[in-house]
Amino acid sequence: MSPPAPSDNDLLTMKRKELLSLSNQKHSLELEVNAIISELTSPITITSDDSNTTTTAPPMGIDTPLVDSEGYPRSDIDIYRARSLRKRFHEIQTDYKVLEGRIERGLLELTVLTDANSGNSSGGNNGEASTKSMSNDKVNEAQEIQARRAPKPKPKFDPVTGKWVVKSWDGSVAGVEDGEVRKFEDLSHSSEGALASIAAAGTTVGGGSSVTTALQQQLQQGSSSQQRPASSTTGNTEQRSSTTSSTQQTIALMPFAVIDQVFANSPSQEAGIQEGDLLLRFGTVTADNHGGFDSIKRAIVTELSLAAANECSISIAVRRTTAMLGGVAEMIRTETFDLRPRQWAGNGLLGCHLQ
Repeated sequence: MSPPAPSDNDLLTMKRKELLSLSNQKHSLELEVNAIISELTSPITITSDDSNTTTTAPPMGIDTPLVDSEGYPRSDIDIYRARSLRKRFHEIQTDYKVLEGRIERGLLELTVLTDANSGNSSGGNNGEASTKSMSNDKVNEAQEIQARRAPKPKPKFDPVTGKWVVKSWDGSVAGVEDGEVRKFEDLSHSSEGALASIAAAGTTVGGGSSVTTALQQQLQQGSSSQQRPASSTTGNTEQRSSTTSSTQQTIALMPFAVIDQVFANSPSQEAGIQEGDLLLRFGTVTADNHGGFDSIKRAIVTELSLAAANECSISIAVRRTTAMLGGVAEMIRTETFDLRPRQWAGNGLLGCHLQ
């Protein structure tokens, strides 16, 4: 037969004893660390055996060098003692933080148990319902505090709003309107899926550039998913052609190639194109207005031929990712360049490689 479950009073007593024990441990660590700091920061008195004179040497220090100006171990202190004290000092710092966290969680649990116990002592169904509600509120509050203090992932770029967003404590999106009804892990129209498809590229375009068969499928899927009813097709086409140069539409374009190599002194380098740029638009060619691989290939070749023959430039839009804050975050922005195809010292008219 299993033992009976402890009552609320028993749980309350056990929690108080646990908190008292943690408080005593914390106090002991405080006394120990104060003694260590005092010994490490106090000047050292050295007594000479011959002349019975005393001299004062600098303290061992908490983080000061244990060697002299010539790089030799200091002869006026106990090196082993200094290292042992410093090691223990850092251990106490870690243990102290852990204790503080346990005490904080214990106080929250104690508050829940105290409210539950006071509700039970009042009696009645209303009292029990109120106690359950208060207990749930306290538990939810404790869970929210833990979630808010948990490490957060890196910020993400939201292609829908064109803004940087961060993850809220409940998994929603912070930093944009109506972010509370969206999920940070499932940003709609994210560029990550397109980038994953582009990374597997492998078919030839024009003068030595390549695009994948998987990319063709991705473009076909993107084209079919963006179809509209027949009644609005004409209006959408006119709107797309009239706002091609707008920033919002450029951001919403789906990449159809990655520039994985830019040659030195080439037209692409002179235009400002960099390796790793995602190609969104090449002249009038985009993934939206060309639904298949053959169409994209013919359109790019046509754009190059016309621009080279007329000695004019081609407007190119790319999506560029730049690391920020030492790699903690990434900035994704859209850049537009005027690229003039021409003969140069290398092969082709562009001097870059698409994948």
